[in-house]
Amino acid sequence: MQDLIQQDYTRLSGTFRMTSGVIDGKEVTDEVRRQTVLITDHDKFTVSDRGTAGTSGEGTFTIDPTKSPKTADSVQGTGPDKGKTLLGIYEIIDDNHKRACWAPVGKPRPTSFSSEPGSGHILQVWERVDQ
Repeated sequence: MQDLIQQDYTRLSGTFRMTSGVIDGKEVTDEVRRQTVLITDHDKFTVSDRGTAGTSGEGTFTIDPTKSPKTADSVQGTGPDKGKTLLGIYEIIDDNHKRACWAPVGKPRPTSFSSEPGSGHILQVWERVDQ
């Protein structure tokens, strides 16, 4: 299992730009989407948007690629949810694209890649820009 975890951390590491985002059923604006950059390095992340795309400025995450869908737990390092954990799911679509869906703090982990109104879910699609 450790090999699978390390493989996914390697594939998830890099610089990514948000190509699509939905928060609680509402599309993220083009302006916010274009300005949102995610940098991941193994289990650490930094986001450029300061929370407007449903993300914390920085934090850490753990993954379990053996689950279906694959799971991620993100501990927020900044902002009003500092120290709190968001439960999510993720998919590595290919070497340059990934997606994630997060539940609000204190809510159950999403079971699908969707963000319906009232769910509070944050659906994000990312494209690698560091190649």
